[in-house]
Amino acid sequence: MTILEGDIKLLASRVMDDVPEGGGGPTGTVIPYGGNNHIFRDITEADRAGGNVSVMQVHAAVMTDNAEPYMGANFILSMPPTDPNVSVTLAKCNLFARRTEIAAAIANYLIQSSEWAGYLFENHVIGQKNIQVFHRPGTPTPNINRTLVLTYNEGQPSQQIQYVRVIKVTTETRTFTYNSGGSYIDYQASVTQLDLANELRYNFPGSPPDRNFARAANKTMLRDTTVADAAVYYGASPTTAVADLGESVVRVASIYSQLVPNSRTETSALDQRPAATRSIVLAETPRRVEVPVAAHTQRIKIGQENRGFNYVFLLKPLPEPATITISWMALGTWYTLQDDGAGVFTGSGTGQIIYTTGSGSVTLPSLPDVGSAVIIQWAETLAFTNRSALGASVRAPEYAWVIDAPLNDALVPGSLVLTYPSGGTIRTVTDNSSGKLTGAGTGVVDYPSRSVLLRPTFMPDAGAQIMVECMLDSVVTDLIPMSSVSPDAGGFVAFSLTQQPAAGTLQVQWATARTTSNTNGGVLTGIKTFTQDGGGGGGGGGGGGGPVIDKPDDGGGGGPVVPPPSPTFRFRLDFAHSSNGTTVDPLPGGCYVFLESVTTFSTEAAAASAMNAAFAAGPVPSGVSAGDTLTMAGTQMRVVQTTAANGLPTTLAANFAHMKTLIYPSSTSPLGGAAWGLPA
Repeated sequence: MTILEGDIKLLASRVMDDVPEGGGGPTGTVIPYGGNNHIFRDITEADRAGGNVSVMQVHAAVMTDNAEPYMGANFILSMPPTDPNVSVTLAKCNLFARRTEIAAAIANYLIQSSEWAGYLFENHVIGQKNIQVFHRPGTPTPNINRTLVLTYNEGQPSQQIQYVRVIKVTTETRTFTYNSGGSYIDYQASVTQLDLANELRYNFPGSPPDRNFARAANKTMLRDTTVADAAVYYGASPTTAVADLGESVVRVASIYSQLVPNSRTETSALDQRPAATRSIVLAETPRRVEVPVAAHTQRIKIGQENRGFNYVFLLKPLPEPATITISWMALGTWYTLQDDGAGVFTGSGTGQIIYTTGSGSVTLPSLPDVGSAVIIQWAETLAFTNRSALGASVRAPEYAWVIDAPLNDALVPGSLVLTYPSGGTIRTVTDNSSGKLTGAGTGVVDYPSRSVLLRPTFMPDAGAQIMVECMLDSVVTDLIPMSSVSPDAGGFVAFSLTQQPAAGTLQVQWATARTTSNTNGGVLTGIKTFTQDGGGGGGGGGGGGGPVIDKPDDGGGGGPVVPPPSPTFRFRLDFAHSSNGTTVDPLPGGCYVFLESVTTFSTEAAAASAMNAAFAAGPVPSGVSAGDTLTMAGTQMRVVQTTAANGLPTTLAANFAHMKTLIYPSSTSPLGGAAWGLPA
């Protein structure tokens, strides 16, 4: 007779309840198909809040009146629960297994391993959330999140066993003493306190200190664990992609299922400041400037001897107002207080702080936990300096570049436009046709060399690019042979150009040669460059304007580097009366006049030529005094010193053969007869 679908039944076990004796083998009671709560009970509010594990044993049976073989038997979970907080899994078990055996098999993902190199130090009681381990100094301690096993009366009917997970490890070295032959001998031992994730469910008697570090007989044993992962579980998970007939791989939502409830979750924390629980806002505009505080910490360890409601402390260095945070723990929960900037603590407790002395006190609403600490965090006033109201104290950025163009091209004055983004706004800079940049920035531009130096008025955005728009024109070069021009007495040269130059584009270069009597290897001949500014006119003149250089700033500030101009020269004439034509007549009979040229000359040769002409036009008229100006051979001269200062006449006779001369750079002005070294 064929086995029908209705012949396959689920049978209840002897005890269908979540009690230690649950399970125990099959019965003849059939579990109805499609019913509710025939295997698991309803989920209570307490179960939803605290979690629950329900372990039930069921049996499969073929109930027919014949001995027809049942082939291809299988047992599947076809649909997971619709409640995401509920999970159902299947696992094989012994035919007559009890709930305690099944629960132990589930827990045996971690199985007992070797005995730890240390033992439980003295007695521990139910509800305790930490244990102490006595061990030899230098031996390893359990790591955080390590699972250990406490076993008492191992292998006996009264056996007590509990798996515990370590969440905190604290080790200290203590001195113990034992008696040997009437003498007391000290020895060192390590005592490690292990804080546990769950409290103890049993009383576990420990062992007293022993210099041999041996556990006492019939006391609690501390074992390590190792991962077994021997159990096999079956469940159901919905597919996340369509699977066609014949495919060997399917994608499901997850291959994991929860076996036991967990009240702990992991939370990621980003951009955290170590020891900085508060911040001070120094400015909101144009950007938010926030300074983390709490660079200093202090703690008050809580023990049996100082556990109370009131605590006083002294903070050094002195705290900055509104930077103090006090944290404390009661019944495993952290609470905090903070000062309000006016010397009062608010939050989970009350208290006050005197900022000028650092003295403070707090009153807690409940007793802190023994073994915890009252932690105080604060920042000092000198930890930061608020300069937000001083404005920018750094040098503004500068940009220097040469616009890429053919070698003989120059910028057309007034055509340069620079743009850059700042704060989301496009800023514009233009040139004023005179070599200066204006608008949203300052700087200079050299049209012939296409060199640009820009100092933006606004801070460019990060990664900003400067856009350049300009017009170029070809550069016309005229070579004027020196044989066709010659400097006049003042050192000026006049020449004509073949074309009318555009304003601000004229650049003149010439070579100079100097004669020296001594040199350390310096170059005697160099090229000098002058560029006409925008105010100069065209034409054949030499152009106006001072010297500039077409290279960027050297970083020292203050604009482009300008080389020192070539020195100009003045000369000095001393007229003195000489009766014999060789030496100066001594005072008071003699008289003299010292003069200095007001006119300056570009070369020493020009100064010497003008000096000889002025001397030939001498002597000076009578009655001159210091400060008078007169013209001698076309050169303006200023009287520096005369004998009039001594009450003597300044008339010079025809015999003035003695003369002292000097040519010097106009940047100096040697005065006084002593500086000349006139002969007596």
